[in-house]
Amino acid sequence: MRFIEAVELFSPMYNRAMRFLIPIAILFSLLTGCGPVRDSEEPQVDPELNARQFLQNGDYIAAADEYLALAERDETNAATYRLKATAAYIEAGDYDQALKILQNTEIGADDSLQDTRQRILNARLNLEFGQPGKAREQLLALPADTIPASLRFAYHDILARAWLADSEYTNALEQRLTASDFANDKQLQQNYDSTWQLLQAIPDEKLDELRLTSDETLRSWLELSSIYRTYRFDPEKLDYAIDSWIQRYPGHPAFTSIVPSIKNRSEQFVERPAKIGLLLPLSNQYKSASIAIRDGFLAAWYFDNSGQQQSEVQVYDANSMNIIEVYQQAVADGVEYVIGPLEKTAVETLLKYGNLPVPVLALNRVDNGNELKNAQLIEFGLSPENEARQVAEIAMTDGHLLALIITPDNNWGQRVAESFKERWLEVGGAVLEQVSYSSELKDYATPVKKVLNVDSSEARISELRNQLNLRIHSQERRRQDADFIFAAAVPDEARQLLPQVRFYHAGDLPIYSTSHIFSGVYDRARDTDMNDVLFIDMPWILDTRRQLSLIQDSLNRNFSQDKSSYRRLYAMGIDAYRLIPEVNRLRLEKGSIYSGETGDLQIGDDNIIKRRLRRAQFVEGKPVLLN
Repeated sequence: MRFIEAVELFSPMYNRAMRFLIPIAILFSLLTGCGPVRDSEEPQVDPELNARQFLQNGDYIAAADEYLALAERDETNAATYRLKATAAYIEAGDYDQALKILQNTEIGADDSLQDTRQRILNARLNLEFGQPGKAREQLLALPADTIPASLRFAYHDILARAWLADSEYTNALEQRLTASDFANDKQLQQNYDSTWQLLQAIPDEKLDELRLTSDETLRSWLELSSIYRTYRFDPEKLDYAIDSWIQRYPGHPAFTSIVPSIKNRSEQFVERPAKIGLLLPLSNQYKSASIAIRDGFLAAWYFDNSGQQQSEVQVYDANSMNIIEVYQQAVADGVEYVIGPLEKTAVETLLKYGNLPVPVLALNRVDNGNELKNAQLIEFGLSPENEARQVAEIAMTDGHLLALIITPDNNWGQRVAESFKERWLEVGGAVLEQVSYSSELKDYATPVKKVLNVDSSEARISELRNQLNLRIHSQERRRQDADFIFAAAVPDEARQLLPQVRFYHAGDLPIYSTSHIFSGVYDRARDTDMNDVLFIDMPWILDTRRQLSLIQDSLNRNFSQDKSSYRRLYAMGIDAYRLIPEVNRLRLEKGSIYSGETGDLQIGDDNIIKRRLRRAQFVEGKPVLLN
């Protein structure tokens, strides 16, 4: 039974739907225990019967409408019903309508319980709108010890997710474990599941760091996660390691709530195939890129210490013209898993192929609005659009609201600009100005002046000079209403664009960008002009521990990878190899990640791998990894 159906006054929180990223049903626990006031002499007629039936049938919009109708008829309990309508709209995914109802709900000055519910609902909506920092601020303004016990589970649950949204893993785990103290039996299992999913979202290197600094309770969970990551493809060793773990932590709740499911999943994961086919365009304009991917892939194969069977790898020259023929040849050769192709048109051709007898991990993404989908094909690409959307989320989390956008006037620039803008508007931001610059004309001053409104200032000064017929000494002014600039550029362009931004008096405006602003090769002398720029990039490029790894050292010595303009493609080749046994896990464990060289990787229902990159900032001409 969904806990939104419960009506007991001040009862514990009820069941929530188990959704990892954004739980909806837990909100309805905010609404239980706040039923309408009734005269004890009146017959006990349940005015919410119809609404509850709609909820039980999953018709949340109808339930919300019913609650709003009740609010119109019962002025005394109008706020109660409006909050329930808000929660129903959230359950339906209509967040705009939920926010509208919530903002227009007046709570009595002496009704602290309803006021608390309204605040928690508001925080939940801010989390949905991509503002986890604002959600945390609202929740932390309500000291936990002042919140009624009936609301504590929802409070800690939402706060845990708000911390997780900003990769604050320790805080998120602490809130998740505290939530267990206020959960009923059904919620308890669901909260343990959420705790486990949170643990799977922590990058490997961060997990090891947390284990050294956490208290015993938290460390016990972190150790179980580490055991699982190490032995998940070897059920026998996993059993043995878990037996040792439970001896150290007897009676641990995860032994009954989590261990059975992870043992079962371990047996479902695919072992590395006996033969892998690597399909790359090695004889056309993508030859250099393909070679970098191939060498990264083979380096990962050579340094594979997973303990799994060593696969045979066969490389095929495959392009958009011959992809079907080469794929069929690979299948005939006994290949059990295909990596590639690289070209978008080739990937699209395979998507349309129909029933693929051998699974494919394609090395690009098709821009088809999810119209094309093949259960046997996973799309893995270094998508600039994905990066632009992540930058928008980061800028919003940093507290900005009003954006300026400047990108090149080519297809790539348009795609990046539109992806950033679309996500920026979704999370509640506004765009004050959007301009583009021409890489061919090498004119960076004109678009910078336009985006900063300096051209308007110059025009006003010129007009005033003409009107007065005087030589007026004046300095043009830039706009003062913007919070930051999103600038997409490749390194050579950025080195000319950014000095113009500073020249026109906008050096104090934060500048955000994608990984494309950094060549991947350290060059302090040339990159000094990029100081203070905030951008995102893959761990392979930014993380010192990854740079010192055996595999990167080998690629540096043998292929001068650290000096190559294709550094990110070496990392892509490595992840392509290591993802093969991870694909089933990422599909089965919704919300789980693989901490790869190219970022933290997840597989969505659309069979597209999403990447989460690291934050960095240029300091003295060198990228510095940020927390």
